[in-house]
Amino acid sequence: GRRPVRTRVTPLLPMPDLFSSTSSPEADGTGALPPAKARKVGSPSIVRGADAALLAAAAMKARWSSLVLVEVTSTSPDYIKPWKMHSQRSCKGSGFVIEGGRILTNYHVVQDAIDVRLRKHGVSRRWRGTVLARGPDVDLALLAVHEDEEGRGDSFWNGVTPAVWCSTLPALQSAVHVIGFPTGGTTISVTQGVVSRVDCKNYRVGSSAFANSGGLLVLQIDAAINAGNSGGPAFCSDGSVVGVAFQSLGGAADGIGYLIPTQVCLNFLAAVAGGEYKGISDVPFLARELRNASLRRRHRVPDDVTGVLVTRASSHSALGVRVDDVVLSIDGKKVGDDGSVELRESELVSYEFLLTGKQRGEPTSVLVLRGGERVQLCAPLSQLPRRLPRSHGFDCFPHYVIIGGLVFVRLCCPMLEDKRSKGHHSAIYDLVNYQIARSFPPADGGGEGGEVAEILLLTEILAAPLNYGYTCHAWRVLDTLNGQRPKSLRALHQMYRAVPDGAFLEFVFSHGGDQIVLDATECRQSEPDILQLHAIPSATSDGLQGGGEEPAAPAPAP
Repeated sequence: GRRPVRTRVTPLLPMPDLFSSTSSPEADGTGALPPAKARKVGSPSIVRGADAALLAAAAMKARWSSLVLVEVTSTSPDYIKPWKMHSQRSCKGSGFVIEGGRILTNYHVVQDAIDVRLRKHGVSRRWRGTVLARGPDVDLALLAVHEDEEGRGDSFWNGVTPAVWCSTLPALQSAVHVIGFPTGGTTISVTQGVVSRVDCKNYRVGSSAFANSGGLLVLQIDAAINAGNSGGPAFCSDGSVVGVAFQSLGGAADGIGYLIPTQVCLNFLAAVAGGEYKGISDVPFLARELRNASLRRRHRVPDDVTGVLVTRASSHSALGVRVDDVVLSIDGKKVGDDGSVELRESELVSYEFLLTGKQRGEPTSVLVLRGGERVQLCAPLSQLPRRLPRSHGFDCFPHYVIIGGLVFVRLCCPMLEDKRSKGHHSAIYDLVNYQIARSFPPADGGGEGGEVAEILLLTEILAAPLNYGYTCHAWRVLDTLNGQRPKSLRALHQMYRAVPDGAFLEFVFSHGGDQIVLDATECRQSEPDILQLHAIPSATSDGLQGGGEEPAAPAPAP
């Protein structure tokens, strides 16, 4: 239980006489020390100190006008049953006004929003907001305000001062003030702390945390960040913004919060200003530490050289890094055997931030050791094709195909994040682990028209007489239909349509070669009854019925 709070009573001491003479009396012979020399009220040093404190407080308070309460109503698609939507829910977060009449907040605050309401600090009225841009990989979103829809005449922008960005990365032990609308009340909350660490971390959390583009810079602080603080600004002592609150570390690690630093925010805003936001650049290779002496000799690495060994490399990247290259430096910064680079004097972080922290089109220079020879590489980085789509509405959508009661979907991160998938993780672990999620697709993509081949998953068997007896095949990856590998859900649907009546459909699944055989004619005849019984509007999601060339019909199963 809770321990009682005990109050310690301290005897009152005589108040020093600030108006006494500045002369220092001698000791009175009783052993007491002479009183400290007091400054006169009005002395220049006191006035300057008081003025500086008042000016700092005034500057901080002036920035509070940029703070915005963000109230969101949202509903998200059901990736396990893609023809449905989840129940509507509400949440609140924080945001702040920046230049250009826009509001910055966290992506996870407005994710799947269907209604956004904005309230200024100190004003009770709510204005309707719109999401202008989303950055799920950096957990940022940009909002716009709908002005005076109710004809009340009061502008949202009256009395609002846009926040100003800090131009440098804050030093360790720098003071920060986190401001927002956290749980526990309805008014503004201000917490104070210091920057305790600058690190490079993965912004994704949950079951799909492994499917990230690479590590990004993050500020760790000891100021409290609670639910509702998300999206709120963190100010330094001069009133400029050093970061955006977005995560806290729960459990036993109490009092640890994380900020998205200015650099990441400005890169996001620059990308939005240049057009549609397409995400940060992916790290185009995977590497391992190079600390083992035998491994170093095998790759002819001199004793005075440090770096990391490339184990996988993307053929889609213009940089040209190859497997077995040893990365020695990135943009002139020496890479350590553990993958660290110097951020500032005596501060080491992962090399990944040098690749993910750049604006699109900005060139990257990499020095590698290749077969014992130094090779200089240079090219701009970009997003790379992905085996596993990461974010709803950004690179994946809830599509499905139903054939004879078999429900097929594309494997993606939103599926793994659904709580109902937890019980199936053991069945699909080998398919969605680190290797598939972060390995790179082949140069031709392996799919249609150079696109990345989709991983098609059987998630459910809707009970019907024609599929009776098939009860243990759910959550399996489809390998082939009648001997041909479908590269996408659309291709699967077209292959099914091309099989003539009277023939069989033979589905073969990976990992064990399990099979399901159905009669094509019975599948088509039973489709209306199955859909009606399970209240499903269509056998395929919108957008999959047509489009694209018809593939060659797979040979019917004998």
